[in-house]
Amino acid sequence: MSYVAGLGLYIDTARFVPANALFRYGDITEERTVQCYELVLFLKDGGYSVINGKKYPIAAGSVRFHRPGDRVYSYRFNEIYVIHFTVDNEQKGKEIFCTYPHFIKLLDAETEIGIIKKLITALVSQNDFDCVCSLFELLGRIKVQFALQQQNNQKTIAERVKKYVEDHFSEKITLEDLAHQFHLHPVYLQRKFKEETNLTPSGYQKKVRISKAKAYLLTTDLPMDEISELCGFCNTSYFISVFKSNENLTPFQYKQYALFPITNL
Repeated sequence: MSYVAGLGLYIDTARFVPANALFRYGDITEERTVQCYELVLFLKDGGYSVINGKKYPIAAGSVRFHRPGDRVYSYRFNEIYVIHFTVDNEQKGKEIFCTYPHFIKLLDAETEIGIIKKLITALVSQNDFDCVCSLFELLGRIKVQFALQQQNNQKTIAERVKKYVEDHFSEKITLEDLAHQFHLHPVYLQRKFKEETNLTPSGYQKKVRISKAKAYLLTTDLPMDEISELCGFCNTSYFISVFKSNENLTPFQYKQYALFPITNL
């Protein structure tokens, strides 16, 4: 146990817990009432958690944050890191931790896992200063990511899908991939996207790829097959076909006309 003087905060435990330690007698843990603050970081996909009657699907990098009095149970989650801590001043604890989400999916949990490992080491060596620094570094990162995700959630579905497609334009992206990414039904996602853009997500990806191809054609001397590959087309012939159907010009003609326009003498 590590105690932080002045804050009245005790870090009771920080440890790794394998899945078989939690699911010895079935697929579901017993519902329980949380007695302290708990932070749980999931390491693998699968299963779900229920917090105060609300279900949250578990993915690698998910974080569950409990407050005293929460009712929780889980179905088939895998390995976790868990931290338990308490605050002497109940009002102070509420003020500090009331803004934290019950559940959040971190974008990349590698840094957070490293912080937890550092916290475990500090707890074993009874280094109170490193314990509290690690805990608040971890909580700070979670709060920042939550704020950013809240900000992103205020954007429309189309804006979020467009940003994702633009960031991954050269990759193969199926409607099912997008639905999984944004936790939406594929039919609903496609309908909402088309309402706002008059395009399907695949149509928008094609548009982005053509736009990127134009930039490569005008700013580089890369061969056609390399541009095709960089823009995510399966082969050069298909790239030329798609480009021509969109621009009424082949890529070569587009480059020639753009760089050497015909003017009236």
